[in-house]
Amino acid sequence: MKTRIISAVIMIAVVIGILFAGYKYNANIIIYFISLLAVAATYEILHTIVKSGTAFRKAVACLYAMAAYFSASDILSGAYDVLIKDKAIDEKYLSLSVSVFVLSSIIYFTIITLSLIYSKNEFDVKEILALIGVPFVYSAAFATLNCIITRPQGIYYLLLVINFSSVSDTGAYFTGVMFGKHKLCERVSPKKTVEGAIGGVVLSLIVTVVLVRLFKVPANVFVMLAVTVVMCIVGMLGDLFASVLKRSVGVKDYSNLIPGHGGILDRFDSMLFISPAVLSLMLLGVIK
Repeated sequence: MKTRIISAVIMIAVVIGILFAGYKYNANIIIYFISLLAVAATYEILHTIVKSGTAFRKAVACLYAMAAYFSASDILSGAYDVLIKDKAIDEKYLSLSVSVFVLSSIIYFTIITLSLIYSKNEFDVKEILALIGVPFVYSAAFATLNCIITRPQGIYYLLLVINFSSVSDTGAYFTGVMFGKHKLCERVSPKKTVEGAIGGVVLSLIVTVVLVRLFKVPANVFVMLAVTVVMCIVGMLGDLFASVLKRSVGVKDYSNLIPGHGGILDRFDSMLFISPAVLSLMLLGVIK
């Protein structure tokens, strides 16, 4: 427990420091930091869950994940600015981002194909599918998180994502410990309970109201409460999906990168499900 608390304090201090430096001095600090998280997440999946056979493939996948992350971040940021701010799109910059993504994808798939063709080991379908999908999926998910954080009032949107994920999870844990009797999904996550899930949603509803009032957002409170319920459910599904992956290979954590907490994905699994949904609602104007 002591190790877990110390690690949590250090993580919070690092995140606050990165956000402060990014907002005060240069937003690229945040962008580069999240790119490292995307690379770490890609590595964790391929190394721990898929158990990719060669260090070369994992290294190439991580490089591709970084390239895809930067390209996706630029494309999403451009889309947001056009739809929300009604700004003129920088066609040359957008074309460059799309070109980098397409070219890096072609190079990546070519390298992976050659690596598989000339490998002396038997083909592993699970590894092949993971090499194709994991770098793109996780880089895109982290790109949505980056787009959320780097928008005007990014702190508010980030706190909403944290509310829908970590705050809900914390409320679910303590409610479950005190009142939990009915299992939510015992086969996948034996400790989660229906009572805990309800408690987590209730706590998130309270925090949502506080955030809307604190930041004086011109949003319909009832709409935000409805969004909170849906996003909390999405976060729970993300957490259960992560549990399915880990239980399928018999591991407790994705890695030991963060003492007492596991890996990057152990901290971001539900957030990576929630972030794309939150950004979509921001683009639609549902989340103000």
